[in-house]
Amino acid sequence: MQWFWGIGLFGLFLIILQAIFGLFVGHDGDTNASGSLDVHGGHGGGSNYLSLKSISAMLLGFGFGGAIFDKNGYSVGLSALGGLAIGIAIGAVYIALMNSLYRLRSDGTAVLSDAVNRSGTVYMRIPAGMSASGEIQVSFGGRLQNIRAYTRGLELATGTAVRVVSLHGDHALVVEKLS
Repeated sequence: MQWFWGIGLFGLFLIILQAIFGLFVGHDGDTNASGSLDVHGGHGGGSNYLSLKSISAMLLGFGFGGAIFDKNGYSVGLSALGGLAIGIAIGAVYIALMNSLYRLRSDGTAVLSDAVNRSGTVYMRIPAGMSASGEIQVSFGGRLQNIRAYTRGLELATGTAVRVVSLHGDHALVVEKLS
């Protein structure tokens, strides 16, 4: 029974240590099966199942699960099998939860070309004839963004409704007034 408690407490210690890494060091302190340290908080899209976190969860389940079976009068062999089943179940639930969470991740980048043909509003006036840039607010990439913009026509005042007609280089848009 002491072995089960020791394994469970070791798994718990690893989980607490990883939480401390996440809070104070700034990354999750996880390692993958190749032994390299994951300092960016990623699991490569969920493709890396064997990590320190999943092993810690399995150790926790195996140790405490085995201790529960042993305390209820099962033999050491059955307690180990029961603990193993609980450890695998906890590890599988952890992996499933992390995979579903990592699918929600976004790096926050949006492709500027996604703004073409969208409507927006002039945020800072845009001078006439492509002479200088202004700024518009346009929604694309799942959020409202302020982007530098030019117009070929007359000056566009703040608050004017516009439509994005094309890109202007890599970091700006060309807009026209909405009718």
